[in-house]
Amino acid sequence: MPRIVYALAALFGFSALAEASHCGLCRYPRPCLTASQCTPCPATTVQYQPVTEQRCEVRYRPVTRTEYQAQTQTCSRPVYETVMDAQCYTVNRTYCEPVDRVECYTVQKPCYETHYQTQQYTVNRPVTREYTVNIPYTVQRPVYEQHVRQVPYTVYRPMVQEYQVAIPYCTQRPVYEQHVRQQCYTVHRPMVQEWVEAQNYTLNRTVVDHHVRQQCYTTWHTVVQPYQVPVTYTTQRPVYEQHTREHRYTTWRTETQQYQVPQCYTVMRPVTQTHTRMVPIQKTRQEVDYVTQSRVHYVCEPVTTQRIVKVCSGRWDTQVEEIPGPVITQCVRMPGTCVFDPCTCTSRYCPGPVVQQQVQCPSRTVCRKVWVPQEECRTVCETHYVHKPVCTTVQVPVCRTVCYTEMQPQCYTTCHMVPETKTCYVTKTRCYRVPQEHVCQIPYTTCRMVCDTHTCMVNRQRCYKVPQQHVCNIPYTTCRLVPETHTRYIPRRRCYTVPETKVVNIPYTTCRMVTDQHVRYETRRRCYTVPEQRVRCVPYTTCRMECETRVRCERRCYTECVPETHCRQIPVTTCRMVPETRTRCVRSYITKCVPQTCVRYVPRTTCRMEQYQVCKMVPVQKCVMEPYTVSVCVQRYVPVCVPCCN
Repeated sequence: MPRIVYALAALFGFSALAEASHCGLCRYPRPCLTASQCTPCPATTVQYQPVTEQRCEVRYRPVTRTEYQAQTQTCSRPVYETVMDAQCYTVNRTYCEPVDRVECYTVQKPCYETHYQTQQYTVNRPVTREYTVNIPYTVQRPVYEQHVRQVPYTVYRPMVQEYQVAIPYCTQRPVYEQHVRQQCYTVHRPMVQEWVEAQNYTLNRTVVDHHVRQQCYTTWHTVVQPYQVPVTYTTQRPVYEQHTREHRYTTWRTETQQYQVPQCYTVMRPVTQTHTRMVPIQKTRQEVDYVTQSRVHYVCEPVTTQRIVKVCSGRWDTQVEEIPGPVITQCVRMPGTCVFDPCTCTSRYCPGPVVQQQVQCPSRTVCRKVWVPQEECRTVCETHYVHKPVCTTVQVPVCRTVCYTEMQPQCYTTCHMVPETKTCYVTKTRCYRVPQEHVCQIPYTTCRMVCDTHTCMVNRQRCYKVPQQHVCNIPYTTCRLVPETHTRYIPRRRCYTVPETKVVNIPYTTCRMVTDQHVRYETRRRCYTVPEQRVRCVPYTTCRMECETRVRCERRCYTECVPETHCRQIPVTTCRMVPETRTRCVRSYITKCVPQTCVRYVPRTTCRMEQYQVCKMVPVQKCVMEPYTVSVCVQRYVPVCVPCCN
């Protein structure tokens, strides 16, 4: 019905639009428009033309959804609690009681006393006196003279001569020869003979018999009977109450007041006076006297000498030597043979025996260095230093100190203190405290526990067993053996061998060592020396000593000892022992056993069932109408103005 209403409304609406716009000429179908129809003011006819449209239609379909709902379930679980039980027991505690006793003892205290003792002693004061002594002495002055002498010497010039030496040596080479030997062997050819043999045997045939027996038995059927038990428990809930109380307290405010106090004090004023006095001062001056002294110093002069030294030297010569290779033993396997196997009627290959052969390895060349000693004569120059004395006269200044006294004026200042009295005012601060009272409201909360009694029903189960009598048939089987005699034919086979003699040719190789003689030529060197006579000029220096007489002045001094007597105070310490009585307190301990009661806590585990709420999600199926959209083809009629001919 709604679709029809929508179709009529659309029809009237489109017809109104078609009439209002261009008199409905734009709604003409294309095939109906011809040139003859396009005449001014044509006649029209309204016709209805079917039009198909796609429309969306909302439909509903049932949809099953699974939703989870919270379901609360009461469960019980065991709660284990550990309770500490007090247990009293008696132990003996060891108690040490201290006991003090007074002991008197005597000690020797040393008393040291110091005395001074006068002691006279004699000392020898040294008095030094000087005097001058002239000492004649003789010195020797060296006089050096240069000379040259000719020294003949022999020089050995090295000569090298090369020559060749023939060195014979032998080598061995292996020569292999092939041989064939005949070997006879016997082959056993297998022969087979077959026949059939009859054999009787007995079999036990099993005969099975079936039986049934009745057996009575009792079963216990468990019956669970649920019941509820009321459990009363008490809970305490806190009830909080708000209160306010007045609190009075006193505070002290500090007040400060300043005042001045006169204070007298004495000041010492310094008064200074200047004075002059003559002070003797000891001064010294230096006086210089010159004394003539002779001094000897030594000068080192080099003296060079030459000498001939024989030096052992040489050179390294390289010698090449060829060393033949060692002779080693090698294992060589001889050629194998084919052997016929009569058991398998096949031929198999048997390897030949292993033979040891002597083989010489190739030679190697060795280079080694040989030291060739030589002797050379070399000239060595040696320089040594000779001390030459040189005598000189020197004026030596001698300083002596002369003391004298000189009076000098010295100014000094004296100071004495004169007291003066002064007065000053000191500002002081006085603090005092003023009390103040205050009142404050202090809120506080009180809590009291209110007991609530609850009763809950606890589900419990009681299990008991109910006996039931049953009878069952048990089938069983018995088995017995029945003997039966049978005959069977067994094929027999006998295998024997027939000997046959055969001959086989076995090739083998022999090896013999052939010695070859060789000669190699080795170049060698012989080194010898040829003496040559030479002459060289050797300069040398001669030294002769010339004597000279000289005089030197030597200042000497001698010391005289003058005895003097002195006195000194020697401290002497004496020690005497003074007895002294002292008292000490000695503590001793007396052990006593005192019984003591102790309490220990023994843990005990108790179990109680505690109920708790379990919330689990339970799936619930719900059916809901879900809307969905469907495309539907709708056919409606549209009015169309069609021109017609008069």
